[in-house]
Amino acid sequence: MPNKVYSFRNENGELVKFTVKEFLQLNDNEYILMSPENDTSHIDVYKFNYTNGKEALELVEDENDLSRIKSLSKVM
Repeated sequence: MPNKVYSFRNENGELVKFTVKEFLQLNDNEYILMSPENDTSHIDVYKFNYTNGKEALELVEDENDLSRIKSLSKVM
């Protein structure tokens, strides 16, 4: 089964593609682990945020959160 690819516009308006590596749930929060398509060795962790019925992704940068996610992850 091929990996799911998401496309986003960065702050410069350029299209950037990410490959999904894993979905995780921790303490009622949902996370998605993705790699830029041009650098599969790098993994970014994003948290799903739902505001006013809209879904958004927030980059996880907190070291404590990243440590907990890493302990659950099969790809990190």
